[in-house]
Amino acid sequence: MGAKSTERHHFLKKRVNPLTFGFAAAADFSSFIGQEYLAGIMQATQDYGIHFINMADAVKHSLGEHSLLSDAYFLPQFKEKTKFMRAPLLDGLITWASSLSIYLNAEEIQALFDSLSPLPMVDIGYLDIEGVPSIRINNEQSMHLILQHLVQDHGFSRIAFLGSRFSKPHATRLQYFKEEMSRLGLPCDDIFLADSLDAGDVAVQVDALLETHTVPASEGGLQAIVTSSDIIAGHTIEALEKRGISVPDDLAVTGFNNQLIGIMSAVPITTINLAYFDRGYEAVELLIDRIMQPQAAPENRLVETSLVIRQSCGCFENAIIDAMKDEPAGDSASKAHKSFPAPDTAQKNSREYLLNVAKYLFPDESEERFQMFADAVTKDLSSESPVQQKNLLVFFRELFKQRRKPRQNQQEQISALRRALLPLVAQDEAKKMRLENICNALRTFHALSLKYTIISQRNDEQNNLTRFALNLAGIENMRQLENTLRFKLTELGIPGIIVALSPYLTEQLSPAAVQIVIPDLPDDRAKMLPYKVREPWLLPKTLFPKGKHFSATLELLFHNGSYIGYAYFVMGNQDLAMYGSIKELLSQTLYKLYIKEGKTKPLALVITNRTRLAESIPIPAQNGPVKAGKIQAQDILDYLIDHLDEMCDLDKMAATLQMSKSHLTRRVRALTGYSVQTLHELLKIEQAKDLIKSSKLHINDISARLGYTNPNYFSNVFKKVTGLSPVKWAESNRR
Repeated sequence: MGAKSTERHHFLKKRVNPLTFGFAAAADFSSFIGQEYLAGIMQATQDYGIHFINMADAVKHSLGEHSLLSDAYFLPQFKEKTKFMRAPLLDGLITWASSLSIYLNAEEIQALFDSLSPLPMVDIGYLDIEGVPSIRINNEQSMHLILQHLVQDHGFSRIAFLGSRFSKPHATRLQYFKEEMSRLGLPCDDIFLADSLDAGDVAVQVDALLETHTVPASEGGLQAIVTSSDIIAGHTIEALEKRGISVPDDLAVTGFNNQLIGIMSAVPITTINLAYFDRGYEAVELLIDRIMQPQAAPENRLVETSLVIRQSCGCFENAIIDAMKDEPAGDSASKAHKSFPAPDTAQKNSREYLLNVAKYLFPDESEERFQMFADAVTKDLSSESPVQQKNLLVFFRELFKQRRKPRQNQQEQISALRRALLPLVAQDEAKKMRLENICNALRTFHALSLKYTIISQRNDEQNNLTRFALNLAGIENMRQLENTLRFKLTELGIPGIIVALSPYLTEQLSPAAVQIVIPDLPDDRAKMLPYKVREPWLLPKTLFPKGKHFSATLELLFHNGSYIGYAYFVMGNQDLAMYGSIKELLSQTLYKLYIKEGKTKPLALVITNRTRLAESIPIPAQNGPVKAGKIQAQDILDYLIDHLDEMCDLDKMAATLQMSKSHLTRRVRALTGYSVQTLHELLKIEQAKDLIKSSKLHINDISARLGYTNPNYFSNVFKKVTGLSPVKWAESNRR
């Protein structure tokens, strides 16, 4: 543990309560980028004992008619989530501001995060947010690594660039490409920019490149294409192959991002690993540092990247190169090779050698399987037909099937296998080439198997979601819903949930009451339920699972244009798209129950600024000591604000505040100088003024939202308080 890490742990240990961090973003979390960011953040919060609440949205994977792909539905919901991004619920926020650039321009994004001040924040995207420290990749170093390899290791000097015209990160990479080429003394005029990342647009630029350059490099033509992403690199390789140009034999291609397509491409792509996991992890550490030293100037950290060498540049993977060296690469399978007996030229001894290789690589397998391995190697290396060189593939397929799924370390086994077999083919160039092809096929097969396993797991989740949806379809009341959540969420890998529901369907998120907490709270905390939460950031953390650390994801419950409340899912599974799907199913069920139970107040009131509303009423200062447990002015204001959408009901108010009606009226007059009725009306009119200024609601709608059954009576009260009718006041004050 480094000195800085020790300092952070010491700081956190001294705190009475653990910190809670949030994550705000909008992205496709089926992609590895979002998943790696999230995994890094969650690992760091766990290592440091920090609570974590994910507030990011998996925008491309919601279900239902109102997909979050629609700006009209996504933006209002994301802005509602910002109501949660405050203390005391959060102590800090990690933002991925650039993920919002599809929906908002830079100025709007800046204004959005400015509104969250003074909450400490750290950003991990590429968009600069004024006053917010950031974690960025080192694009300059990345381009240096690519070109250094192409120029120094391969001796290339004729290199083109192919990127995207409208992407800021791609533009930054182009800038550093030009600077590095200039530093190397090489021309950098061969720039080709596609209109998008689509295969068709990339192919257009490939055609433009081929019109102006001779290919292959062996004839004095272009030697390499540097692209700004693995997606573009993959499309480029595909387009070149269709035009009869082989990569890397005729032309080298490099990528950027280290995405899955880089492995799955027809030729594995040499690329840059952008360390997304590390950036997520370091964002948590930088946020801790920000809280430890709030007065320090915002720090922008660059995370070092690394070059991932594969075959598209003309090399072989590092693991293969390591396997060719005199010393093993360092993995356990390669270390075992130190004990491999040297093969003899005699077939018998070579067979014994293969059996020894099998025993070292697959120590848990049977003697029968060792024999199968030896047979497979012998047949594949002897066959001149690539179609017949499938015996090792079949062997590994059976291995994967037996183990249920492929393992990450099987790539290392393939490297060790190649190393062990090289001595058998050292003097035979044809067999050496067969071995290379076989190992490459094994690598691709392994990568595909891993991908299929992931897809299969997601399919299992979809099956569980389908069963969950069927269970919800028969729900008739809240008790049945709670029981279904209690017994079915665990099938989806979700260990718990906290559900806060509004009293009515509303157009905006309104005060809600926590009604469901799973797993059950201890008796002392269970008495809190239902717990009314006036503002989202005031949700007590005592409702979350007790312990050193918890992780949860926040989902707003919204259906058919109406908000129903919100839910915190205790995170087990890290697939955010799944939580979005469950949210949609839960929202539909709750909406149906609300309609059935008549909780459909279409003109429900949402308090725009509770604090300003309370401060608008001049309250005399309290003289003398306050007796413990005695109702105070703030208690009265809180109650009346909570009931602004109702007419004044003294009996109900007295019962709620646990006093007689006569005592209530005397206490309100003594504390505020007003009668209950007058105080309630003053608050209503202040809220009416806010609604008139900040919305386009008709005066009659505002009247109804404030609980007035007669618009004329509302107008009379408004004029009595302000001196103007609502219409005249609106003409003077409405924005």
